[in-house]
Amino acid sequence: MRLKTFVSLMSVCLVNAVVWAASPAAPSTDFTLSSTSHIPGATLQPGTYSIHVVNRLSDRIILKVDAANGAQHSTFIGIPNNKIEKPASSGPVKWANSPDGTPYIKGWYFNGSPSVVEFVYPKDDAVAIAKSNPAKVPAVDPASEGKVTDNTLSQDDMQLLTLWVLSLEQVGPGEAPSIKAARYEMASVSQKPAIKALPHTASWLPWVWVVALCSLIAATALRLIASKNRTSPASERQPLRE
Repeated sequence: MRLKTFVSLMSVCLVNAVVWAASPAAPSTDFTLSSTSHIPGATLQPGTYSIHVVNRLSDRIILKVDAANGAQHSTFIGIPNNKIEKPASSGPVKWANSPDGTPYIKGWYFNGSPSVVEFVYPKDDAVAIAKSNPAKVPAVDPASEGKVTDNTLSQDDMQLLTLWVLSLEQVGPGEAPSIKAARYEMASVSQKPAIKALPHTASWLPWVWVVALCSLIAATALRLIASKNRTSPASERQPLRE
């Protein structure tokens, strides 16, 4: 009976440890927008939202933004880019110039990450951003790969889409600038460290607490068992008679 109690306590500890380890590696970050802003595939009205990492792959990160009132959900691709200056605290980084007067969010900085996660826009939006900003803009072109729209892409589709980088290029004297498209190269950004360092992904503190809790429960159980043995009735400990 005593052994069964001890085993039950340790089982509870083990289950708690597994549940804790299986909890989201990148918990949601809440934020509030005071003005209308664009993100890949959606336009966010002023209000409260949350952003979190859904999945991490070798060359991209799947992000999701949810409205606090449950009215809007948007899932899209991001890539770590250590060339973008990090803000002082967690939050959005916006493109300097907007094609239509409404700010486009360039990426998101998570506390503890060595780089900003840059948002990957659908081709049309990326072209407009590239024409307004002297920078390379990450893009996807679902239509060229047999996808109808970026808004309804599944996570599986997002994992397979080709990533592009668009930039405005002067072709020749007297000619209008054109958009240059190049395949995205993972080596151009600090991908590996960024994935490892997204918020709350590498902390051992939860395991320390779990081990400490299990040790405390085990010690208490053993002490109770020992105490019960010392206070057992004399009749249970009578020596054998010849």
